[in-house]
Amino acid sequence: MTWPSIREFLRIPQELTGKDVSIAIVDGRFPNHPDIATNARRKTYIVKLSESIPQPNLMIADDGPWNKGLHGLSTAAAAAGSGHLSKMHYTGTAPDANLYLIETGRLNTVHEIENAYVAALNWLLQNWRSYHIRGVVLTIASTRDTGLLPWQADPIRVKCEQLAQEGVLVVVASGNTMELTCSGPASSPSVLSVGGVIIPENGVIKDTEPYHGCRGKTFEGKWIPEILAPAENVVLPMPFQSSEEKNNHFTASNDNLPEDYARTEGTSFAAPIILGCVACIWQVHPDWSANQVKSAILGSSIQNGNWSSLNAGLIDVAAAISMKPPNKDSHVQPYSIWKEWKSKDVSTHLNAMNDSNEGVVVAALLSLHDGQLPDVIEAQLISLLKHRSMKIRTAVIIAFSSYPDRIPYGDLLQLLHDEDSYVRMAALFTLSHRSELWNEKPYEMIRLFQDSDLNLQYCAVTLASFLKIQNFIEPLISGLYDDAKNNRVSIFGARCNALEAITGVAFDPIPEWREGQCFYSDLSRQARLHIAQMWNQANHGEKGSNINWC
Repeated sequence: MTWPSIREFLRIPQELTGKDVSIAIVDGRFPNHPDIATNARRKTYIVKLSESIPQPNLMIADDGPWNKGLHGLSTAAAAAGSGHLSKMHYTGTAPDANLYLIETGRLNTVHEIENAYVAALNWLLQNWRSYHIRGVVLTIASTRDTGLLPWQADPIRVKCEQLAQEGVLVVVASGNTMELTCSGPASSPSVLSVGGVIIPENGVIKDTEPYHGCRGKTFEGKWIPEILAPAENVVLPMPFQSSEEKNNHFTASNDNLPEDYARTEGTSFAAPIILGCVACIWQVHPDWSANQVKSAILGSSIQNGNWSSLNAGLIDVAAAISMKPPNKDSHVQPYSIWKEWKSKDVSTHLNAMNDSNEGVVVAALLSLHDGQLPDVIEAQLISLLKHRSMKIRTAVIIAFSSYPDRIPYGDLLQLLHDEDSYVRMAALFTLSHRSELWNEKPYEMIRLFQDSDLNLQYCAVTLASFLKIQNFIEPLISGLYDDAKNNRVSIFGARCNALEAITGVAFDPIPEWREGQCFYSDLSRQARLHIAQMWNQANHGEKGSNINWC
C-alpha cells in the first residue's frame, strides 16, 4: 500500500512551508534524527530542562541508532519534519519552520509530569519573546482529571492560560479514547484542542472518517475537540532497529513506504500537525496574533457529515489564509480575570459570594484555590455547598481542595452523590488528598467504579492505583469484561493498572499487541477480552491461575 503525505492530504500550497516561523514542541526526549535536525533551510534547537540553566543548543543530525525518544521524534516530525530520509516526500506540515524542542526527560509519576511540564511552560514564559517562538504543542496525558475540573485546579492548565494571555498559541492533543472528555490540558479555555480524522488510502478528504478520539464539554462549556487533523494512517519516521522489528510492526510490512517510515496514529501527532499548519499561516500573515490565527482556522475548517460526531472541522490552510480575523484584542483572557480576582481583599470576596450573578460568584470562588482561606470565608463557603447552581457547588469544592480537612467530611461524601458530574469530579479530586478516609469507607470509591459518567469511572479507578486497598480487587475485576466488550479502552487500562498495583499481577495480551496496532481494532478487543477472562479465573481460583492475593 502507498499512502499520501500529510501535506498532500491537507492540500497545503507548495509555497507555504513555515519559513522563518519558530515553534516549540514539548516532549520527553528527542533523537538527533535528520528529519527534525538543523538543515540548510531551517534551524532546530534542543532545550534540556535537566540542565541547571536550560539554553537552546543547535541540534545537528547524527548517524543514530535513534532508538530512544521516538514519541518526540514523531511529534516534531509531524509539525516540521524535513522528510530527509524519504527524499523530502513524507514531511511535516511546516518543513522549513524553526524548531525549539523542549526536552523534559523521563517522567514516571504524575508529580514528575506536572513539575516537568510546568517547568517547560515557565521556560517558554521567560524566553518566547527572545527566540520569537509563536506557538507550542503539548501531547501530555491527563494528570488530575479528564476535563471536568475548572482549569484553575490544574497547575499545567494555569501555565497554559498564562502563556496564552501573553500571546503564544498553545496547541494540545485532546486524547485517543472515545469515552473521555479529554486527556491532559486540552480542556484549558484558551488552548486549541485537537482531535483527529483517519486518512483514507485514496487520500480523498470526502472519504475521511472520524478518529476515535476524546470528545465532550468542559466545566467552562468548551467543546473538545475544536479542530481536526490527521490522527491515523499518518506516515512519519520510524527508525526500525532490525528487520525483525519492522516485520513485527502492524502496518509496516504491508506498506510500500520508504525505509524507516511507517504509519502511526494518535492525537499526539494531529496536534503538532495543526501547529505546523499555523506556522504556514504565519508565514503569510506574520502580523496575526495567536487568537487571530485560531479564529481563522476555526472559521475556515472543512465540515463533513462523516466526522460530524466530533462537532469540529478539518484544518484547511489555504482557506484560513484568506480569512479576515477579528481585531487582536477583542476579548479578555481568563488568566487576567483570575489574577485580578486573586488580588482582591477578603471583603470583596465575601460580597461577591452573595452576588446574584453566577459568573461573579464562580470567579471569586475559584480565585481562592491554592491561596489563603480565612475563617470568615470558610464559613461562607460551607453555606454554599448546597447551592442550586452546579457551577457554584463545583467552585466551592475546588476552593476547599487545598485544605481538604476543613470541609465537613459528611458534606463531601454527600457531594460524591451529587446529580452533576462536574460536582462529583470536584468532590473526588478533593477527597484524593485525604487517602485515609477511603480506608474507612472504601465502598464510596467502589460505587464510583460504576459511575454513570465514564470520566468519573476512569478517575476513580486511576486513584485506586495509588490507594492500593484490597477491597477494591473484586469490584475492579467485575468491570473488566464489560469495559473490554464495549471498547472502553482507557477505563479498561486503568483497571488493569490498578489491579497490578494492588496485587502485583499482570496478564499478557493474547493475541499479542504489536506496534502500530489500533487500540480499537478487533485484535485489540480480543486481547482485552482475554485479559478480562484471566482476571476472572484468577478471582475465582480456577485451575491454572495460581494466584493468591488475600
